[in-house]
Amino acid sequence: MTKRSREVWRAGLILTLAVLTAWSDALSGQPRVKEITFLTNYVFIGRHAPFFVGVEKGFYRDVGFDVNILPATGSTFVISALEGRQADYGITEAASLVQAIGQGASVMAFGVFMDGSTSGLASLAPYPTPDSIMGKTVAASLTDSARVILPNVLSQSELNPSGVEWIAADPGIYFSLLLSGRADLVTASIDSDVPTLRRVAEPRGQTVHFSSFAGWGYDVYGYFLVTQSDRIASDPGEVRAFAAATAKAVAYAIEHPEEAARIMARHSPTIDEELALAHWQESIRSITSRPVEEIGYGLATTERLQRSIDFVAQEFDLRTPPKTSDLYADGFMPR
Repeated sequence: MTKRSREVWRAGLILTLAVLTAWSDALSGQPRVKEITFLTNYVFIGRHAPFFVGVEKGFYRDVGFDVNILPATGSTFVISALEGRQADYGITEAASLVQAIGQGASVMAFGVFMDGSTSGLASLAPYPTPDSIMGKTVAASLTDSARVILPNVLSQSELNPSGVEWIAADPGIYFSLLLSGRADLVTASIDSDVPTLRRVAEPRGQTVHFSSFAGWGYDVYGYFLVTQSDRIASDPGEVRAFAAATAKAVAYAIEHPEEAARIMARHSPTIDEELALAHWQESIRSITSRPVEEIGYGLATTERLQRSIDFVAQEFDLRTPPKTSDLYADGFMPR
C-alpha cells in the first residue's frame, strides 16, 4: 500500500467512525454531550445546591451538557474567568456585574438565580432599623462591599454614615470579634455565614441576629446567571438549554431540600448535611420572594434592573452605567 493509499484509507476510516458515532447517537436518542465549566461565586455552600442537583439528577446531561462545577473566590473572579474563556457559565452578585459591565466587561446576565440580596450584618443583639446601629462598631475587611453599601443605605434613611465606626478585619476573624464583644456587628450573608455562626454561638447561650440590607432598602437583585455576551449572541440555543436545566434543578432543590442538602454536602469538604440544609433553607427564602411569585423564577423586570443599576452606579461612582439591555438578556429563562 502506497503512502497516499494509506492516507486515503485512514481518512476513510476516520470518516466512517464519525458517521457510525453520529448514527449511534441518533438511534439512542441521546444528545451529543458538551463539556462546560460552571463557576460558583464562592467556596461550595448550600446556596450552590441546585447546580449539583442538576448534575446528579441528569438535568444538564439531558440537554447535552457535562457540567464541571468549580468554586471561585468572588464575583469579580467569575467575571474575569468568563472573559478569559476559562469558564463558560457562572453566578455573580448583581453589584459586581453592574460595575464590571459599566467598565467594559463583555459578560451578561441571562437569568436571575437569586432574587434578593442575602447580604447584611450579623450581631448578638437585635438592630431592626438603620438608625439602631448609630454609634456601633462594624467589622469588615477593607474590600468588603458592605463598606460601600451600608453608607448608601444610611444616607437613604437620612442618617450620617460617619455615625458607624468601622473595624478593619480579615473575614476569618469576624466571628471571634463578634463573639468576644470586640465588634457590635460583622458583615455576613444570611444563607452562609449566619447559619454557621449560629452553630458556634448557640451552644454558648448566645443568640445571633441578622439585619438585612434588602430589608433596609437595598433593592437590587441578588445573584445573576451569567456568561459571555458573544455566547448569548452566537449560540442562544445553548444558553436557553442551560437556563432551562438550571431552572428545573432549582425547582427540584426547593421541593426536595433535604435531598438537595445531602447532595451538596457530598461535594463540599467544609459543610455537613445539617449545615448545608440550614444554608439552603435560607437561600430558598431569597429565591422565592414576592417578585418571583408575581413574574416567575429567573425573570427580571426593566424597572428593577434599572434600580439595581442606579444603586450600584451611585455606590461605585460609575461614569458610564450600563443600560438594562447591556446587563440582562431577556427570553432565555423558561416562562
